[in-house]
Amino acid sequence: MHLLISVFLALGVTTASVLFTPQLANCTAVAGCDCSATSAGEFSLCAEDSSSTTDGGSTGPSQPAMRECRYFANGTIDSPTMTVITAWVPVGSRLCIGDVITQPSDSSSSWQKRQETELREKLTAFASRPFAWWSPGGELEYLDPLQLQVQANNELVEGLLLGKAAQIRFRPVSARWELSDGQALYGFSKTHSFASIGTFSAVAHVRYEVDYKYQSANWVFAAASWELPSNKLLISVIEKPRRTLLVG
Repeated sequence: MHLLISVFLALGVTTASVLFTPQLANCTAVAGCDCSATSAGEFSLCAEDSSSTTDGGSTGPSQPAMRECRYFANGTIDSPTMTVITAWVPVGSRLCIGDVITQPSDSSSSWQKRQETELREKLTAFASRPFAWWSPGGELEYLDPLQLQVQANNELVEGLLLGKAAQIRFRPVSARWELSDGQALYGFSKTHSFASIGTFSAVAHVRYEVDYKYQSANWVFAAASWELPSNKLLISVIEKPRRTLLVG
């Protein structure tokens, strides 16, 4: 999904656009918006604000040429801030964001300039790793049942992209258990028993779906989906000694 907003302003012709794109796992760059590859459990939203300005006019011998100058709130042109300051200044009086503007050789000639500005921001959220446990705990006798459980919660991350509200939500939708005895189970809570003695392991893989919302738009559901593994459970399965009763 791409959200493109165009605005036209007075004082020359100024076009401003905001390009917004979600970043999925192992994604590629989209329309110039930096899109680094991400891993499972990570989701990013990227927004890019591109502006171009064309100014024109003519000056007389006694009137200096003026141009619209844009610079960051910290007074620099190379350390971006959320706020961009706009002011009309004499041509050649200072450096502004974009190409270096040279003063016309003939102050009475007509002049025109085009200026481009780009601001990029990225909001990244990380899902919490699911937590697994089993009961009753301790040592388990073979053929006795045990309960496997994994907890994974809905998570909501809120932030700002170019000053606009953005939200990322992680939703656990299913769980898959891998056991070292070769069994595969499905569900957040499962009952199981082992048919032999030894130490066995169990790991739950929880599948998450990722939703996002930018500004006042509706939720975009299932923009990404991947599995996150839980902690590994080690289960000791024993055979309890049997007492033999001798009858004389």
